[in-house]
Amino acid sequence: MIKGVIFDHDGTLVDSERKHYGLWVDILKPYGIDFSEREYKQHLAGVPTHFNAEYLVDHYPIPLSADELFAKREIATRESLGKEACPLIPGARECVEWVVSQNLQTAIATGAAFAEVKPTLEQHGFERYFSIVACRDNVVNAKPAPDVYQHALDKMGLIASDCVAIEDSPTGLQSALACGLRCLVVENEYSQGHDFSGATAIFQHMDDARQWLEKNIL
Repeated sequence: MIKGVIFDHDGTLVDSERKHYGLWVDILKPYGIDFSEREYKQHLAGVPTHFNAEYLVDHYPIPLSADELFAKREIATRESLGKEACPLIPGARECVEWVVSQNLQTAIATGAAFAEVKPTLEQHGFERYFSIVACRDNVVNAKPAPDVYQHALDKMGLIASDCVAIEDSPTGLQSALACGLRCLVVENEYSQGHDFSGATAIFQHMDDARQWLEKNIL
């Protein structure tokens, strides 16, 4: 029996990957780096920012350490994603509202900082649906480690077998699986074609994930 649903944030609830890509383009441009969207989709989409920074320093002649690049990106993130909410993924609101209508518990488990989730909660009215937000600020190890999902479960007072996770990226899927959760994947433009081995089901639209929940709630 499903007692709760844990949603990822970026790429699952909100359409933010395009903004994430754009931030990296702007940061790398002064170093003469033309960073392609294709490479971002293949290697960085859905991956925590500090891993992004490590990848970029390893693959490009950037005169910064990974920590320095990460700090630079954090400033840009706060200025952009920390102020204005990204658009909701189609079907996300309907899915969340349906879950709440079934008296299931809800939580967000994200590799982002809380400052990036706050605009979603406030500007899309999601505060009423999500009293539990497990984020990068709460754990030592980001996704694909299970820590953020385990933190969400602890706050919910549930165990992994009680819940289902909804994700959009292989990194998020690995995190959910490592925590022992079943995981539905809803692909987006930036995650299509990636390896989602181990997912309970893979969909192209959030409405399909909601329909799966409707059939499997008991």
